[in-house]
Amino acid sequence: TRCQTKEGIMKKIADIMNKNLATVDADDSFEEALKLMKEKGIGRVPVLENGKLIGVITRNDILVKTEKAPLPPVLAIWDLLITLPNNKEFREKYDKITGVTAKEIMTKEFNTIDVNADLQEAVTSIVDNEKDFFFVFDKGSLVGVLTKTDLINGIF
Repeated sequence: TRCQTKEGIMKKIADIMNKNLATVDADDSFEEALKLMKEKGIGRVPVLENGKLIGVITRNDILVKTEKAPLPPVLAIWDLLITLPNNKEFREKYDKITGVTAKEIMTKEFNTIDVNADLQEAVTSIVDNEKDFFFVFDKGSLVGVLTKTDLINGIF
């Protein structure tokens, strides 16, 4: 079943999901994930192991997981390292954070939805359960991501 827009056109998940997926491998470094998020301007990156989705790195993981490193250098990384001192102590901290793998920093909890699922259900689930996004699967393969923004832009 499909969601009806004001133009009367029925839409499906496949019509509004973001198919341009950037992924990282479980063993990729945190730095690679960070670079990918900056380059693509995305807030979440699926983490794959042997081609299978095992987790997600979100902007929040990077900013919240302070046990990995002090917060200011991480925030400064988002600012392209422009204002940071290049002293030995900082270098050591930076190497420590960027040496962390995607698997170590990822969140194992994420929501999935089938590409053929009812779009109305996805909308309800995102709104009622305050979910930020779904990874979209088609016959067991990751094919896209459906975010609140995609829903707003795609339906209205």
